Amino acid sequence: MQPFFAQFSMFRQFVSEDPNLFNTSSSDFFQSFDSDISIQFANQSPPIIHIENSGIQMISIIRNEGRSGQKKQIQEMYTRLRKHEIQNNELNKNEPHIKITVTKNQNLLNSSSQIEYFINQFGLIGSIKNADSEDVIIGRQEKLENYQGQLIFPNDIILRETERLISRIHCKIIFRNFFRKENQILPLYQKTISQLKLHYNIKQRITQFLEEPKDCYIQDIGSVFGTHIKIDRNYVKLKKYQQYSIGSETTIQILEIHNLGSEYKQRDIEFDKLIQKLRNIKYKCSLQGLDLKLYERSLHVDQSFDQILTNLRCYNIPFIMMKFGGSGVTDINQNIFFAKDPNAVFSIGRGNDNNIRINSNTISRKQTRFRFNRKENNWEIADGSQDKDSANGTWMQLQTIQEREQKLGSQAYPLKNLSEIKISDYTLKVEFLKGNEKEKARFQVMKSLL
Repeated sequence: MQPFFAQFSMFRQFVSEDPNLFNTSSSDFFQSFDSDISIQFANQSPPIIHIENSGIQMISIIRNEGRSGQKKQIQEMYTRLRKHEIQNNELNKNEPHIKITVTKNQNLLNSSSQIEYFINQFGLIGSIKNADSEDVIIGRQEKLENYQGQLIFPNDIILRETERLISRIHCKIIFRNFFRKENQILPLYQKTISQLKLHYNIKQRITQFLEEPKDCYIQDIGSVFGTHIKIDRNYVKLKKYQQYSIGSETTIQILEIHNLGSEYKQRDIEFDKLIQKLRNIKYKCSLQGLDLKLYERSLHVDQSFDQILTNLRCYNIPFIMMKFGGSGVTDINQNIFFAKDPNAVFSIGRGNDNNIRINSNTISRKQTRFRFNRKENNWEIADGSQDKDSANGTWMQLQTIQEREQKLGSQAYPLKNLSEIKISDYTLKVEFLKGNEKEKARFQVMKSLL
């Protein structure tokens, strides 16, 4: 549990000891906020909670403008009553299906509990949801009353949570495309293939090759504390304004990414001067990937940090800027990594041989690594070392930093077989099962003979 969560729980306990502070009970008070709470953070500082006086006459939690409108829009989208009831209570294991294994870490001697869910082409098997949403919805709320006064069961998978770290309607699994039976290719490809004078079978092979992937996706629906996807030992592309979680309480924010470009300049004396300026203590900036012995620390600077970054983007030297926060982080500076060496791999972990050392028992000796891939011209991140996963994983938050601040939904993220999703203390493992094709074929033959 992060420090903020602990502070928030202590605050609730304090209020509950004297319920007369409010006209309503403390539980009702916090229930009325939930996912529309917007806490303002500044460099991992505690939430800003205004207390007018020692008697606590009023508590005001800072909200984003227009938040109530966003909440109503989400309510209308995911709490509209379904017009026709769907009977989907039996799983045919001979047909393709998706298995979701939900595990909750109880934090008591590492005990955990598991529940298995199954998704077929019609939705979640045995779902009590009566809302008119075709995706599999995940959240904390079992039932609620919508704006029309109707009793709605909005979620397919209910993750019960007393700390309000899971939003009422938190995220969704978009599964329809996974069960698609017809070929689907871009119109341009379709038109080109139709004009080719080739045998039908060859055209079919080309169509299969160009077919849009039958992917399944996970998407956050503007939750407060986020939905995370686990990164494995294979490198994946880093993007600006992403946030990652490692260990139990440590975060990595990607603040700037600069790649190669033919329009950029090569290193010159002006580049060296920019590095010298960045070494000034005023900027609180750590530099890696360069031989700093070649760059004297500039004692006088005449540019802002943003101006220096803008000038660095003019050079054909890739760099990435990160900010680390949370447990075990002693270096609060902004860290800039330069890919001057094309084979350089930067590492994060508890061991002394890492570029960034984080002194926390929940961080592995080799926790996370990242590099610049010159062939793909992008920065990439991977978990653990080349041959070993980290103990607690590297988790990417689906929402960008801005989306989370504004409580907006994330982009849909493609899942793969054995993907793991983390929501508060819950982990959801996704398995794609093709079913028994031979048994399915035998059943179709028997059915045709009847």
